[in-house]
Amino acid sequence: MEKERANTLLKKWTDLLGLQDWRIKLYPNAIPADFIQDNASGEIKWTECKKTAVIRILEESCYGEQMIPFCFERILIHELLHLKFCLLGESGNDLQDRLVHQLIDDLARALYEAAGNEREGLCEDEAEGG
Repeated sequence: MEKERANTLLKKWTDLLGLQDWRIKLYPNAIPADFIQDNASGEIKWTECKKTAVIRILEESCYGEQMIPFCFERILIHELLHLKFCLLGESGNDLQDRLVHQLIDDLARALYEAAGNEREGLCEDEAEGG
């Protein structure tokens, strides 16, 4: 993913989600060794009181064979939604936390599709070759 395109998408979705007051650093072509979590296509680390966040999105070539095709924009939306839900924090209840994460993923997919993107086909960035 070209850095300029990644930052354009970041601006688009921070505006749409009302996250303009957050200072967000995006690493659009992270490799697995850059991640805190194992087997993640994206991750976000934030400091709520300072409204700062770092987002890492996996380099597409590192994604491998998955059931759901790689889609940079959908992953970005997912990570940004974590900021919208950050006040909920971790509940300490594993089942509840997993359900919240699944809800975030469902919302990311719905927002991506509502923005006029393909449902199960190629993402815009894939169709453009990047």
